[in-house]
Amino acid sequence: MEIEKYIPQAEKIFLVDGTFKDDRNERIDFIKNFETCDLLAVPGSGKTTALIAKLYCIAQNMPFEDGSGILVLAHTNSAVDEIEKKLKKHCPQLFEYPNFVGTIQSFVNKYLAIPNYISHYKQKPITFDVERYEYQINKFYLNTQNYNLKNWLDKKKDPIKFLINIRFDKDYNLISGLNSSKEDFALKDQSKPTYAGLKSFKENLIKNGYLHFDDGYFLANKYLLKFEIIKLILQNRFKYVFIDEMQDLEEFQIKIIDHIFFTNKSTTVIQRLGDKNQSIYNTVKEKCDWETRQEFDSQKYIDLSFQNSLRLNSNTAKLVDKLVLERPKDYKVVGKFEESDLKPHLIVINRETTGEQIKNKFIELIIKYNLHQYDKNIKSGFKIISWITEKEEDNNEIYLQKLFSNYSKKSYSPKEDYTCLKDYLYYYDKEKKTLESIRKSILNSFVRILDLEDIKNNKGIRYRKSTLMQFIKNQSEDFYNDFKAKLYSWCFRIVVHQQNEEVYTEIVFFINSNDFIGLNWYNLEDYVSKSISKSNDFIKSDNFELRQNKVEDSKENDFIKIDLASVHAVKGQTHCATMYIETAYQRPIYETQKIIKLKGKDKSNPLLLEEHKCNGAYDRQALKMMYVGFSRPTHLLCFVALEENVKDYLDSLCHKKGGIWVIQNDLIQKIN
Repeated sequence: MEIEKYIPQAEKIFLVDGTFKDDRNERIDFIKNFETCDLLAVPGSGKTTALIAKLYCIAQNMPFEDGSGILVLAHTNSAVDEIEKKLKKHCPQLFEYPNFVGTIQSFVNKYLAIPNYISHYKQKPITFDVERYEYQINKFYLNTQNYNLKNWLDKKKDPIKFLINIRFDKDYNLISGLNSSKEDFALKDQSKPTYAGLKSFKENLIKNGYLHFDDGYFLANKYLLKFEIIKLILQNRFKYVFIDEMQDLEEFQIKIIDHIFFTNKSTTVIQRLGDKNQSIYNTVKEKCDWETRQEFDSQKYIDLSFQNSLRLNSNTAKLVDKLVLERPKDYKVVGKFEESDLKPHLIVINRETTGEQIKNKFIELIIKYNLHQYDKNIKSGFKIISWITEKEEDNNEIYLQKLFSNYSKKSYSPKEDYTCLKDYLYYYDKEKKTLESIRKSILNSFVRILDLEDIKNNKGIRYRKSTLMQFIKNQSEDFYNDFKAKLYSWCFRIVVHQQNEEVYTEIVFFINSNDFIGLNWYNLEDYVSKSISKSNDFIKSDNFELRQNKVEDSKENDFIKIDLASVHAVKGQTHCATMYIETAYQRPIYETQKIIKLKGKDKSNPLLLEEHKCNGAYDRQALKMMYVGFSRPTHLLCFVALEENVKDYLDSLCHKKGGIWVIQNDLIQKIN
């Protein structure tokens, strides 16, 4: 396969004025490599861009003579969207048969879980969705007539959480999460009625089409056990498999991909990319689930690495490197960003310091270093982040929402289902320049209402967007055209004129009318029109909050926009300047309390740029969070720490006395 001849083309498209060549030639070596291997990449090393360039070069050699394709997987939709956004217009064939680009969840669902479900239940599942799944859990818990089971559940600390986590293993034994076993399940005696009640509850959820994302892996594994040939079909279909964000994968996700493609007889080439030190997706993992190929068999496989960070300057890179927990031999974070040589800034505060003061200090530094003068910097953005963003009880501890009351942790990324009707009208995918996204969102809200009202067709099957539209079309041509006109008007007014509230009012009226809820959904001869009952809370819910998670200064600084976010939310992002505020986590203890105590006899610790010794799970978690948060900015990193936690170390930390930090303590009284 010709690869090297297309690399200059890829550079022009994806780097504009840059090159993949550097002092280590690590990206060129990866692009040209077509052996099964893993790639360990430091933050900002251009890992995903190198993968995109490699895919571009492969696409120039397609179609393959044997009719096979490539499989490109990532853990999150945002990572998949980034690949598609940059690559699809140049290589549309990569997004068509026989290729597949998507999340691991979507791959498992499409090729394994859904085919198995259809084969067994003769219909498609309703959804793989956590919110709708949890709604059914709550409904079951509140309405179950199995009093023995209800009494047993009531004795648990969190019965809803327990029910949400119930899964099946491959032998249909109940387990609590896919990484557990039947021996760990709360009920050991499977002959008891309570166990039978739980099992029946879970079976009915699946049968009725309400699936947690994890259920996709249960169904997929059952399919692979039932039809061994599926593995061979997929191996022949996909000649190359590339997986990004490997550090975020759970053990069961890693196992199912390897079970399909990483076998003795498989000829599929698998390349996996990630950074073990950024494994913080759902929980901050003490140890990443990902075992690299070289760790698995060092005699047969050699891991590749990207050690040059194109995002971090040398000062920030030295700090980030000392936060590395899982370090292969000779692995180092090397800063290659040369547009800035700013040292990290330590902003000292006390418990009386306000969010307004902290934010103004950040803006002051942005202006001092002229970071706001360049469009490129403004596009990258200025962010204030923290590990802990919200708390039920603060106990005078610091967290993001306490400092900035307008912060909301609520995710506004587009998805199929939300907790209330208004969310569907506000949080559609605004990246798309057509009305398609808001149209889907409105129809999804209608399907959700039918689901809540327990309305099915005359075959007992719940409605989907497609069957909803077909049902409306069957009413009459005039009715169908009138509905389409309404739908277009709603979409157009929301997207073009931002008339969300007006459209919401009209949709509520429409939903309650004979043109929607009053229709003969069951196709009965003696039909009496019904009214909205079970979905009233969903329709009229006041849980909707329109928050932008953005702090805007007033007067002369109102052109500087500061975003607020959790460390989890900014993983993978590049900022011009990042301010990381330490917050209380566990017992409560702050990041500096965890890090500073990690010192040996020579008083070494990461903040002093010496090697650290990690003494426990929470310490390792703190290092990972700081590693991710500290590695976001190109120009300026600010770390906000409580005076009481760092006052004894300020001399050692100061760059004028051998440390790396520029100390800023003007937000508190002068330290004696």
